[in-house]
Amino acid sequence: MNRKKKQIIDAAHRLFVEKGFVATSIQDILDEAEIAKGTFYNYFTSKNECLMAILEFVYEETTQKRNEIAHGKSIQDEKVLAEQIAIRMDTNRKHSMMALFSSISLLDDEDLQEFIGKQHRMELQWIAKRLTEVNGADTKRFALDHAVILLGTIHHSVHLLKISDNKEISPRKVIQFALDSIKPVIKGKNQEVLFQADMISNAIDNAEETILTLKSRTIYRLQTMLSEIKKRENKHTKKVDYLLFLIEELELDEPRIYLVESVLMSLSKMIDEQKDKGNERQVFQLVWSLIEKIKKTDVE
Repeated sequence: MNRKKKQIIDAAHRLFVEKGFVATSIQDILDEAEIAKGTFYNYFTSKNECLMAILEFVYEETTQKRNEIAHGKSIQDEKVLAEQIAIRMDTNRKHSMMALFSSISLLDDEDLQEFIGKQHRMELQWIAKRLTEVNGADTKRFALDHAVILLGTIHHSVHLLKISDNKEISPRKVIQFALDSIKPVIKGKNQEVLFQADMISNAIDNAEETILTLKSRTIYRLQTMLSEIKKRENKHTKKVDYLLFLIEELELDEPRIYLVESVLMSLSKMIDEQKDKGNERQVFQLVWSLIEKIKKTDVE
């Protein structure tokens, strides 16, 4: 994401939270971002499309931080899963997403509702996948049921705390409570599957994109990012060294994933410290997707 597009998104995000989505006009966004109308339409065809870019940005940030939390830890560790779920709540709070969702909940826009629905399906699938990794492959056929129960418990518990103005129970305590609550269900031997995995489309894995294609696309994006950083900073930096390493390593037939993860983590922390993050987060998400696909292939 280039700087100008990020500038528009940040301005729109502030206005959508402060004034509400419906009450905010495109002219309001132009004034807040201090840009011309033509500049806005260079990136977005509508206010709705701008909103979807905000939702995508927050989702990407959540995914990146979840990958970083899991780095070097066992996928069976329930504490890692709890912290990954908490990151979604932390990120939503950081970006005032509850206020944003409240302002768009009654909108009757087909494309927007489909986009929000897709993100919800992706979250359900991610939770189902992680629950299977934590509880074992024999629970996979029930995983979507477990994901629905878990998220439902968390959602209604948080809502209860909000309306009762209870500040003593932390979100992380709610998450652990929800995980503990579904353990008897997971261990049950006479369960009936209610929600089949194929009831929601596969919104996480792109089966049509091979590792070779994804690797090629990732390397290209890393090379583009490298060129942008060299041009912007006009000097050789540690960021340049990290990017060169990632590109060279991913070009190998069998990249050393543990090294790629380690360098990606260091680079990500370095980028997080700068004010202008450009399109780096999207590129990092692409690398994490490639890593996950390679790991999955190695297991299979």
